[in-house]
Amino acid sequence: MATDSVGLRSEPVSPATRLAARPAARPETRAERDPAAAGTRFSILDLVRDGSLAALAGASVLISLAAAMISTSASLFLANAVRASPLMIGLFFAGRSVLELFTDLAVGTVSDRLRDRRTLLTACSVLSAVGAFCYLALRDYAALFAVGVVFFGLGGASFAQTLAYTREVAESRDVDAVRLNSTLRSLTSMTWIIGPPLGFWLIAAHGFTGMFLTAGVLYLTCAAIYAFRLPRLRARPAARVRKNPFAALPRRMAFLLIVNVLLLAVNTVFQIDIALYITQRMHDTATFAGWLLAVGAALEVPVLVGVGSLARRFGAERLMLAAACCACGFFALLPFATTRPALIALQVPNAFWTAVAFSLPVTMLQDGIGDNRGAVSALYTSSFKAGIMLGGTTVGVLTGSAGFTGVFRACSAFCAVAAVLLVIGMERGPRSPREKADPPGQATVRPLSPRRGPRR
Repeated sequence: MATDSVGLRSEPVSPATRLAARPAARPETRAERDPAAAGTRFSILDLVRDGSLAALAGASVLISLAAAMISTSASLFLANAVRASPLMIGLFFAGRSVLELFTDLAVGTVSDRLRDRRTLLTACSVLSAVGAFCYLALRDYAALFAVGVVFFGLGGASFAQTLAYTREVAESRDVDAVRLNSTLRSLTSMTWIIGPPLGFWLIAAHGFTGMFLTAGVLYLTCAAIYAFRLPRLRARPAARVRKNPFAALPRRMAFLLIVNVLLLAVNTVFQIDIALYITQRMHDTATFAGWLLAVGAALEVPVLVGVGSLARRFGAERLMLAAACCACGFFALLPFATTRPALIALQVPNAFWTAVAFSLPVTMLQDGIGDNRGAVSALYTSSFKAGIMLGGTTVGVLTGSAGFTGVFRACSAFCAVAAVLLVIGMERGPRSPREKADPPGQATVRPLSPRRGPRR
């Protein structure tokens, strides 16, 4: 027997009646069920029309342009202005990379406890500007190292924080996170076509003072955009931020981080060795090496623009596997490319795997680990530094003993290991509820396993 609100007995209520009387559950939106696949309405035109997204894109371009100018000329600055030896230059970058690994993770963890990520983005840009202005006056090796670790190390966390903020913008606007991230990545990729020549032109025309002054102004402009032009997003609930966001890292995500390190390592090897390969083995000019890198960066742009659509159609993990296999073939063929047309032709697969491998993993990690966007993005950027260290070590150890052919074969082996790790993660790794849910009206292509076909 049931009792009403005033204590009177009423007729028994059947379970079916109770179920029918319940209010209907609100259907989940596409963004709630699968944030990475949400927002098919987004296009490059939306980036231009939306003032907030345009501001985010502008800040990303400016800060990447400043970083491209400084990073490509830093070794020349140390050699010419500071008179550092090659060993000291190598130790300078290796030491900074090791220390910046920890600063990135620390800043990323703290960022998820802040209510407004724009504050941290602004502070990071200001710190980078201070670092650039310090390089105007300092010519002492130890002082430059300390300034680099403190100001550029902490300021460099803006890259990870921009990735985290981009994901939060995508979720708040109900746009495709992969497509938004890849579109911004295509814009920053173009800065690496413009940035190095611009930096070297400034050095030739106005010395290192002119280059660092320009970079500092770019960083301050970014800080102003972050502070006054980016929209304030909804505050994140404090309860969702774990004390240790890296605890119980899913195996699939751990494999993905290792894959990212391996692919970053082989890309670093290519960036370091290709100029030497062209000038020493092919006996060609360094100018051609510069043009070759520019061609590769330009070919990345259309792939980056379309990588979101490809990920929705084929699945992010399958696309990453294709990129790893493509990289494996690229490095296997590279020793046989001894002419200009052959090297230029190989930039097509090189651009494909690079564009996919350096745009998809951050979104996959954000989906697979949890809501700590800043910490997860910092973990992703830290894997970049680990990959750069591994790549530099590979070049140093193998180039002298095994030659360019041995180095490129080792890179092909690294890519094969990355492909195997991706397959293992696809077959055995547990999936989060977010990845299991299919968007309404759209089937998500799942990895194939020996026991079942793709889920429809």
